[in-house]
Amino acid sequence: MENYTILVCGWGVYFFIHSWLASNSVKTFIGRNSRIYPYYRLFYSVVSTIGLFFLLAFNSSFQQEYLFQSIGWVWYASLMLATGGVIILSRAFRYYNASSFLGFKEEDQRFVRNGILNRVRHPIYSGTILIVIGFFLYNPTMPTLVSVVCILTYLPVGIALEEKKLIQQFGEAYRLYKKEVPALIPRICKQG
Repeated sequence: MENYTILVCGWGVYFFIHSWLASNSVKTFIGRNSRIYPYYRLFYSVVSTIGLFFLLAFNSSFQQEYLFQSIGWVWYASLMLATGGVIILSRAFRYYNASSFLGFKEEDQRFVRNGILNRVRHPIYSGTILIVIGFFLYNPTMPTLVSVVCILTYLPVGIALEEKKLIQQFGEAYRLYKKEVPALIPRICKQG
């Protein structure tokens, strides 16, 4: 039980640091004109990646007792969900500059509403949801379930914080976008 407490606390610390480093207040504190600001996004990406790998490695260090067998339709569903998530992520990244996103060049400040971004506001989160649910179905252990619950619990908080930042940045254009485009699940039929 102690390891599960450490795992949950680890996810909590990870999400706190992730959100805090992404906040406008931290960026303002550093200052856009400082010498370190051009490297800030790269630092953010490195910290996020290392933290994620550490948590996934810790998750895999638990004794792996399966809650159910991942065979037959469960196994296929796990692969379809994860593949769907990867496809959504790859479609989303068509509209983000990868070098900018990772921190190798200055962040892109444009408001983009093309392709998948015209169907859902947060396709990266949509893809992540499918991947983590698929991963749980593929590896149905208690530590994986705990990690998936932590991730799914954080996503509404992450979305709220991100949208607050986007409203500050893009104002009425983002408010209108928020009214017209769903957050995670695309509408089957366009409202008209």
